[in-house]
Amino acid sequence: FTGRLVCQYLRRHAPSGLRWAIAGRDAPNLERVAHACESLLGLAPGAGASPCEVISGCASDGSAASRICGDLRPRVVLSTAGPFVHHSDALVAACARAGVSYVDINGEIPWVARVIERDDSPARESGALIVPNCGFDSVPSDLGALRATSLLAARTQSPCVQIQTVMHMVGVMSGGTIETGLEMERLFPGELRQPFRLGGASQLARGAEDNDDQDPTEARYDATVRRWLAPFGMARINSRVVRRSAGELHAYPNIDRTRLRYREEQLSPAGRAAAVKMAKNAAIPPDKLRELRDKGRLPKPGEGPSADKRAASSFVALCVARAADGARGVCAVSGGDPGYDETAKMVAEAALTILGTDRGALPAAER
Repeated sequence: FTGRLVCQYLRRHAPSGLRWAIAGRDAPNLERVAHACESLLGLAPGAGASPCEVISGCASDGSAASRICGDLRPRVVLSTAGPFVHHSDALVAACARAGVSYVDINGEIPWVARVIERDDSPARESGALIVPNCGFDSVPSDLGALRATSLLAARTQSPCVQIQTVMHMVGVMSGGTIETGLEMERLFPGELRQPFRLGGASQLARGAEDNDDQDPTEARYDATVRRWLAPFGMARINSRVVRRSAGELHAYPNIDRTRLRYREEQLSPAGRAAAVKMAKNAAIPPDKLRELRDKGRLPKPGEGPSADKRAASSFVALCVARAADGARGVCAVSGGDPGYDETAKMVAEAALTILGTDRGALPAAER
């Protein structure tokens, strides 16, 4: 479902003259996606770019990955085929070896940790940029933290010691996101609860076992935003990415990496009672979620809401960075439907950004 939206976004917004292809397993489905791209309403003359090729027969094995990276030689591969732990190992490894950059929409932190351990060195040698987590998890949290800390650094020389994100969503998570969460619970239950699974604790003076770094599990009143907050299901994805950006990639300005704390929660729309209910929902066991999915009360992978329902969905991520002297940098990242339309936009723009980036102009740590 999200892959079709990505293709439609590129058809509308890709730079004119860009050569891009649609790849996947089933030729008829791919042809339908390509036809839908040319049937979009409101296409401005000369705007966007049509797919130049449809490539079928791309399974999740090494031969298909070698074909894509070795024979076709793209500059960037964009993947929406999850769960990535089952479908993307060979593709990412081939990209890393061949110098082909890669972006995706995964929220599979244990898998990302394994990708880093396995493919970081080959990617550095080849020059490939491997950039996972480019959808709603975790672009708003990561960009919000960058913007808030940048505003804070412009206000005070005192280092940032705390970053907080409060998410407000209208809409539903995608079927792929729900399925991925269930599969991660099955395969890596212990790792999901490790707050520094992607790094970020190496310079902490308090170590990595502090309870305050654990994911929130209860409703609480927050004096900063003066609202009731509840646990946010995607925080255990986003927080790992932000901690890596801050502690390992040095992506945010003027951070005290020996003291930094990050916390992410969801805004309650109706006070304490709603926050308590949201906290209970966040703790629903995986077996119950599978039951709800099988009964049709939650979307299945590949399914998604109508265009009208997506148009009525939205999100706002409020990000607050605090310095040791009490100063604050505050920003908001907002958009439309988070699980589908905005995720498609985010990952497409990530790929386009890589295409338009002069790698030689990047700081050495970011090349």
